[in-house]
Amino acid sequence: MYSDLASGILYIIIGLIIVYLFIDRRKRLSALTPEQFPGLDHETYKELIQLLKTIYERMLYLGVSFFPLALTSFRGSQTEAKLAFLFLILLLFVSNIFPRNKVMKFLYANKILLDDLKKKGIKL
Repeated sequence: MYSDLASGILYIIIGLIIVYLFIDRRKRLSALTPEQFPGLDHETYKELIQLLKTIYERMLYLGVSFFPLALTSFRGSQTEAKLAFLFLILLLFVSNIFPRNKVMKFLYANKILLDDLKKKGIKL
């Protein structure tokens, strides 16, 4: 009983943290301007923004998927239901790896180094 309650609270906290990270990163993304990336033309800049939006949206999906898991924990549902949601979370986590790699390849292809972005105060 108490372990289900503690697990449910933990899942809600994890979900809230990930949703908060999504909101924070989308705010920072909306503050980016093409002038901060002088080596990119307008179309390439738009492609970068679209790739980052994809990553952040998948992060949101991952965070929101913790809420039904918490609900199943609070209700003391069957282990199969919890495993199904954990499997969904694992799939969402893995599905976010490929867009992140794509962004890194995009940055390196356009000769944009993460250290340079940090020096400019840009956090992706």
